[in-house]
Parts: sequence; C-alpha cells; structure tokens
Amino acid sequence: MEFYKNNPRNLYVPSNKRKLTKKQKRAQIIENLETTIKSDSEKVGGGNKELMAKFQQKIDDLRSK
Repeated sequence: MEFYKNNPRNLYVPSNKRKLTKKQKRAQIIENLETTIKSDSEKVGGGNKELMAKFQQKIDDLRSK
C-alpha cells in the first residue's frame, strides 16, 4: 500500500488531501518500525538491542488490535 509518493528531493508528500484511516495509519506505523529495526540491525555491532526490542513490542501491540 503506497500512501505517499516520493518527490525528487526524497521528501514525502501526501498523495492526496484526505486523512488516513485507522487501519492505514496502523499499517504505516508498523512498516516504519520494521524498517527502523531492519536498518538498525544492519549497523556494525548489531545496533541498539534495547531500542529494537521496544519497537518489536510496539509492533506486537499494534498487530494484536
């Protein structure tokens, strides 16, 4: 699901003027958290384990709703 389109300066611009639904917002948050966990785990030394665990807990909470 693509809610935003990428502009040439790599800034996100809303593709439409309406607000996101709860499901869309939740899906976007989960996607952002998973991307953050992935990029942090690829860092030298494995990244911040405590932060990744906290983000994983948030993802689990969002998916349980």
